[in-house]
Amino acid sequence: MPREVRVLNVAEKPSVAREITRHLGGAGVNRRDERGVHVAEFPFMLRQTQCRMVVTAVRGHMMDIEFPPEYKAWKSQPPATLFQAPVRRVVQQGCEDLDRALQRLAAQCQWLVLWLDCDREGEAIAFEVLETCQKAARGRLQVFRAVFSALTRVDLIRACDTLREPDQRLAHAVEARQEVDLRAGAAFTRWMTLRYQSMFPELGQQPLSYGPCQFPTLGFVVERFLRIRRFVPEPFWSIRAEVQKAGKTVRFAWRRGRLFDRLAVLALYELCVEAAGAGLTVARVTEEPKSRWRPLPLNTVELSKLAASRLRMAPARCMQVAEDLYQRGFISYPRTETDHFQSTIDVRGIARTQGASSVWGAYALGLVDGGRFTEPRAGHNDDHAHPPIHPVRCAERNELGDEAWRVYELVVRHFLACCSPDARGNRTEVEAEVGGEAFVAAGLVVLDRGWLEVYPYSNWVNDPLPPFAVGEVLALTALEMLESMTQPPPLLSEADLIAAMDRNGIGTDATMHEHIQKIQTRNYASKNADGRLEPSRLGVALVEGYQRFAAEGLDLSKPELRAAMERGMGEIARGAKAREQFLAEALTATHRCYAALERNAPALDAALGEHFSGREDRGRAAPIVQAAFSTCRCGASLDLRCHGLDGAPAAPPGGGAAGGGAAGGGGRAAARGRAR
Repeated sequence: MPREVRVLNVAEKPSVAREITRHLGGAGVNRRDERGVHVAEFPFMLRQTQCRMVVTAVRGHMMDIEFPPEYKAWKSQPPATLFQAPVRRVVQQGCEDLDRALQRLAAQCQWLVLWLDCDREGEAIAFEVLETCQKAARGRLQVFRAVFSALTRVDLIRACDTLREPDQRLAHAVEARQEVDLRAGAAFTRWMTLRYQSMFPELGQQPLSYGPCQFPTLGFVVERFLRIRRFVPEPFWSIRAEVQKAGKTVRFAWRRGRLFDRLAVLALYELCVEAAGAGLTVARVTEEPKSRWRPLPLNTVELSKLAASRLRMAPARCMQVAEDLYQRGFISYPRTETDHFQSTIDVRGIARTQGASSVWGAYALGLVDGGRFTEPRAGHNDDHAHPPIHPVRCAERNELGDEAWRVYELVVRHFLACCSPDARGNRTEVEAEVGGEAFVAAGLVVLDRGWLEVYPYSNWVNDPLPPFAVGEVLALTALEMLESMTQPPPLLSEADLIAAMDRNGIGTDATMHEHIQKIQTRNYASKNADGRLEPSRLGVALVEGYQRFAAEGLDLSKPELRAAMERGMGEIARGAKAREQFLAEALTATHRCYAALERNAPALDAALGEHFSGREDRGRAAPIVQAAFSTCRCGASLDLRCHGLDGAPAAPPGGGAAGGGAAGGGGRAAARGRAR
């Protein structure tokens, strides 16, 4: 009798390992702890072979990249050297026991099945696990990748039947991003922190961190804030007419909208007033059908935006909750760019499972059995890894808790809305004239609410007009000339910020919420009472400072550099670009930015100086004779400043206003180093 094959199955999280064990193991599961690491074993037929499945899990990334010890102390090497310094991959602190446990398990197995999340990050973790396990098994493990989008028995069995090889290209894309972010982040962060903690004690011990995604994200927030601050309101004028018809007040808006010339509006208004006694004459009545299209299937970006705008839930928290719902088997994988369902997915069957719900069950059954089921619209995005986010199990509120229920409800209602008919209505527009000026009133009759019946996050107000006839003359009940002021745009909401990041290619669907959270934890921005993002003094100062040397085309608060990197990482993932080529290009670009920062340090100094008081007003007021005239042992640039003996700024040595000698009271040149 052939000996059974031992198969090591590694999931990304213990909760996923539990679901794999529950659905595939049945009643024959043996559980044990391998020195603190939970392991489950059970018999299973895999690839037509009798196997002994050994299931365990990691907890995200096991490996880090880091600089060698001689580069770890911030003042040990000039920050610029970090762009070329060696880096190494090491087991993360706290993962040592897990690493040893995986090696022990792998040494006893013949096959390895990687059950990591099916995205770039998951593929990178898969290769970390693979490296650890092959090291223990001396390269003899046969390796497979399980591909799945939901933790249901059907999906997991399908994954077992469709095992494939792991994709090194996806892992290389992540590794390249990690290296660029480490080098650039460390160099810029050390430079800014060492320089400005010394220069501005008000900053305390707060690190001034830099991240290639973090700064463009902050840039969007600051750009909107500055736009509001610089906004100059302007008055404008318009005219409005009112009539009474069938017991209803109908307001007619001026066809011209608004004008910024008061006298011009006043002249037109007087013409209307002179003719008002003759009434408002209906010149045109038009009716046209209107539709509100059902939403596209749900992807990560749209889920984050809806959670922020409709649930008032931070995107980072929304993704945590969605991840938990996925791991518990209630929804599909929540990190996906895809917004259309493949024909192989039984969308009608998914809708039918929601028929058991006490909340929307009747609606779901009305769709599938009542002839109202509509195939979801097809968007243009497909990550070729996961379907749109959808429910995989019917749940009731008491199973989930309030926060998880709100996210689950959003996912289910959005899915059912996708499968519903479009909302239909009739729009009526009435154009009427008085004094040669045209005025317009519009109304809407909703005929079929369609998907809006199940989707409370959007509305379409039924606002019908009374009947009007062409040539009808209406007595005016009001004719007003209105004055208003232009208003600045509001601060960005988190939903607005996600949309801006998505539009400009900053971050990925799986990381945008992390960057938004990071600018808040770094005290670069915070949410105000209305839930909108407002930059801190430090956030404004940094962005304004970087904008001051944007003339060199290197404004790090703008999205172009990072967007180009994201495109490059996508090319690595598709196999269109080698990791080494990307690293050479990306590090050259970021090093060029760093060099520009050093050259333009006084501009950034001045920007922060406008918001924070320096260590010595005397030193801060003294003019720089020569920027970066020498280098400190720590690698920081030394600026040459000039002071008079009494502490007041003096003319540079060798020249006063007329190019003569030093100032009358004598002078001295003071070299003041700013540690970076």
